[in-house]
Amino acid sequence: MLAAVATTGALVALPAQAAEKGPSIKLVPGDRVITAAWGAVPGATSYTVRLSKKKSLSHARVVTTRSRSVKLTKTANGTKYYVGVTANRAVITPSTVRSTVVSAKPAKGVPFPVGKVTVKSGPAENQVTVSWTGGGRANKVAVVAGSEVLTEGRTFHSGWYPATTRSITLTVPAKYRAYVGAGTGNPVWVKVVQSNGTSNAYGAFYSYARKYRPSPPGTWAFAKSVVPAADVDRLTVAELNTQSVGSTDTASPVNRWDQRVGRVAKLINTTSPKIDLLLTAELATNVTDGCGNKAVDPYRCRSHTQVADLAKLVPGLAQADFDTYDRVLDRMNTKDRAGHKPWDGKVTNGAHVFFNPDRLQLLDYGYYSPAMSPSDHSLARVEGLGVSPWSVSAVGADRWLTWAKLQVSSSGRVFYALAAHFPVGDSAAVRAARVQEAAKVRAAIEARAAGTPIVFGGDFNSDATRNPQSVQPVFIKGGWFDTAAVSAKSQRTGMKVSSANSSGPQDSSNPKDSGYNRRPNWHKYETSRIDYILTKNSPYTFRYANVLRLHADGTFDKSVQGSDHNMQLAEVGIAGTPQP
Repeated sequence: MLAAVATTGALVALPAQAAEKGPSIKLVPGDRVITAAWGAVPGATSYTVRLSKKKSLSHARVVTTRSRSVKLTKTANGTKYYVGVTANRAVITPSTVRSTVVSAKPAKGVPFPVGKVTVKSGPAENQVTVSWTGGGRANKVAVVAGSEVLTEGRTFHSGWYPATTRSITLTVPAKYRAYVGAGTGNPVWVKVVQSNGTSNAYGAFYSYARKYRPSPPGTWAFAKSVVPAADVDRLTVAELNTQSVGSTDTASPVNRWDQRVGRVAKLINTTSPKIDLLLTAELATNVTDGCGNKAVDPYRCRSHTQVADLAKLVPGLAQADFDTYDRVLDRMNTKDRAGHKPWDGKVTNGAHVFFNPDRLQLLDYGYYSPAMSPSDHSLARVEGLGVSPWSVSAVGADRWLTWAKLQVSSSGRVFYALAAHFPVGDSAAVRAARVQEAAKVRAAIEARAAGTPIVFGGDFNSDATRNPQSVQPVFIKGGWFDTAAVSAKSQRTGMKVSSANSSGPQDSSNPKDSGYNRRPNWHKYETSRIDYILTKNSPYTFRYANVLRLHADGTFDKSVQGSDHNMQLAEVGIAGTPQP
């Protein structure tokens, strides 16, 4: 086609403007409804949608809208309808932008299954974005999410979107951010839900009556964390519950402490990259051998404890709290006004700080006693937390925590390290003691650090999202950051195995040795953990592993399996102003 243009009395033929490509239309039919959506047209101020039983769009129902989707109601199920869209512009153009005409048949019934569902962190903090393919025979779509794989726990959801939608961004509500929000390292589990009914209710499960279908479980992402760029010192940090000497006294001989200690040491010594900071739990101050006549001079047994046994076998690490046995013994020998020793045999410390002296220097150290009063200053380097009540019958001994002030030799940056082991059990008294201890030790170490970075490693004896009154949220609410909250899933490994190997079925051939299976208990989905590495005032993490040393056939490498817990390993960044 040619256009004629007048110029000085002559006619010149010019090519006509090429017709613009119209918007592509997507239709999703539902029960007596068709949802139509289309792409944007540059310059369009509104769109005219025509619905007809004829492909020519004659005798059409006409709807004009400023949005790019419309729900066409009052259609008959089983009848074929045709839909076309025309873009309307404020400025008249040589051509009209029309879509191709497409068709669909409304139908009742349960929505068709969606195809592949993907979920990514972001784009903003505390958000995830869910995208999917497939689906259909629906009148609306949404995303439900939660802290558990079936999306039942701490459930939240988007609003209902047009059935043509294939991507939704979801924001974690403020009340759930301590559990699955930014910096928790805990998955936001999601399901795409489609409805072809009249109810606007949400749910995690299929309903034929409601014509409601969710996608299968198992899809997740971390809520996005927005961390400011900073120059940091990278350190390899390990947390390890070594299992106390007393807990395996009746185990098979191969899994008693005198046999386990070498395997624990080998695990530590062969970890790569080399460990810069090791934070332990259950590495007790209990005496592990006869130690001569300890009744006469028990202090002579300081080199015969579980912690001393391991310290001798890890030459690349130095122990910050080297007088821990003496301080524990001081506490047990303390007499009350009646001359009794109320804490005799009821104090232990399994939480210790080891550091790589080639990279770090020790500046100071000390202990926190959950049971002692904050006003009790009778013991050097021991600060009471005043957890009350601290019932020995409920929570066991007064389990101390250890802190250390360390300096990075190359930069001069200073940080604090804190090792802890919280009470074990599910009773109301134990749960309350755990939460109270967490709040008190958090306040104590934050006051001591005064804005300096802190690295925590310990056994919370509770999973953040599965256990009531869990410990991790107490820290997260205070601005702490879980180093398992890496920026990409590929930077974290071992998530389908619990951090404690006593979780799940145990080998029936070895009933005495819970936690020492031949193979890990692999769960179908990412599972629970009770061991954590957290930071405060320095939210930088680069990789995280629930360490599994396995042979090619998937069995544990028994030469390094010396505990019923797996080592937790993180590469963290220590921020702050370098010191000369």
